[in-house]
Amino acid sequence: MKRLILILGLIAIVLPSGSSEVFYDIDAGSSSVKMNATLELECQQSDDNCPVNRWSLNWDIPEDAKVISIEDSYGEIEDYTVSNNQVSISTNSGSRRTSETVRIQMQIDREAEHIHQGLYKRRINLAGFSGEKTSGTISHPDLISGWTGNGFNEGYQGSSMNFKGEGSTSVRINYGEGDETQYYEFFRGMPENPSLAYEISVGMTGLTQDFERFPVALMNPDNYEGSVVDWSAGEYVAGSFRMRDNLESQFLPVLAHETVHGLNDRELKWDETTSTWLDEGTSKYVESLVSLHLKGKDKTRNLFGDDTTYTEYRNGTRYRVTAPSSGDPQRLWDYYRQDGKFMKDWNPHDFPQHRSFGYAYSELIIRNYVVNEGGSLRELYDELDPRTEVTSNQEKWEIASEHLDLTPCRYESRERFDRCLERINNYDYEIYRANNVSKNQRDIEVSPLEIEEREETYDPGDLLDANNTNEVEGDGSSLNSQKIVRILADFFEALLETVKRLAGGVNN
Repeated sequence: MKRLILILGLIAIVLPSGSSEVFYDIDAGSSSVKMNATLELECQQSDDNCPVNRWSLNWDIPEDAKVISIEDSYGEIEDYTVSNNQVSISTNSGSRRTSETVRIQMQIDREAEHIHQGLYKRRINLAGFSGEKTSGTISHPDLISGWTGNGFNEGYQGSSMNFKGEGSTSVRINYGEGDETQYYEFFRGMPENPSLAYEISVGMTGLTQDFERFPVALMNPDNYEGSVVDWSAGEYVAGSFRMRDNLESQFLPVLAHETVHGLNDRELKWDETTSTWLDEGTSKYVESLVSLHLKGKDKTRNLFGDDTTYTEYRNGTRYRVTAPSSGDPQRLWDYYRQDGKFMKDWNPHDFPQHRSFGYAYSELIIRNYVVNEGGSLRELYDELDPRTEVTSNQEKWEIASEHLDLTPCRYESRERFDRCLERINNYDYEIYRANNVSKNQRDIEVSPLEIEEREETYDPGDLLDANNTNEVEGDGSSLNSQKIVRILADFFEALLETVKRLAGGVNN
């Protein structure tokens, strides 16, 4: 699951008008932030008022920021006022000139936000001139990862994150000291073989991130549900993950799901819409392939198909396990018959009544592309990139429809509909694992992974029904309620058969 982040624009007004740039130097400590903003001001030489001997401007400062000093090329500026997170400045008078430099020194006395077990974050809103360059550096000695908004790009060097773009933005860094692996840094726990999730995610998408590791907060159910939506198993936000610590066999698939969200963050920078079917579809697809590799085809859940039933050996006893299909095929059929449209705008937060259906449909779009159009995620990213920001759900749908079938398996015939879904579920998917990956790598070496069909030997007569409460959907939805319904159905079916047998015995 990826949480939607909305950023409010910050306004800076400068008189007289002209091209301007801003550079930020931010030292983000644990208890306070020291920040310098350097404003390079220019007036338009074609303007009758240019050159000038004085500039006046209003400048937004971050929440809780305290102005320490302001100076220009003539020295300290005393003519300024601060109100409602905005500073009004008049530069020192002097000779008529076409440019001026204003430096604002600020401090924020606020503790960093604690995420979990030694993992912290700092997020700061930064003002900029509309359409003009904004850049800077934010540092912390234990920096792990970060994020910038509004079409900004970032890069990392040691304990610093550099960023650049145009206009205003928001920056966030994640820092702390956890348990390091090659690709992740875990806070509270060290899972087994997490590199597999990362390497399959990179191998399938062809993407890498700019920083060394993703920080991952492993949280018990009480802490998780107190800070993240309770229907999810994991969440990606701004360069970091929060995950449940009790996922067991589903941990690596869910970790891969969140990793793809993290890799998509830069690749899908152009997507500023509220719909997430593309991001969730690619993440669900990779998650399913990790499950396929780990469990084998006979234990992997179908997509808009039949439930999967298999046997599992636990502590000397063989159990029958039922994994419900991801998505109800009848509901998909009805969606097409009713000419449904909501998937164009779908995201899991705004459409809770269609949450499970939306995840399954999003994955179906990607799987259909791979199966029936012979594509791969690596090719799809290049094909879909419009090279410009897209803010309309409708425009995004139209752009994607040039490369993807956005109504996969939609046929007038139910037989053709079922055959299409069957083909997608039975397809021999290729799974690739990246080798020796490093951050920001473009040429990625991959190798194929085998899908093992696991055959296990059991003692005869030891088959029991199992309520596999550790199974979770890729979107994080708990299957407990579905399993309870199945258990009750099995119970009443067995009870009915017993009554029939007893009745038959009496009659005989």
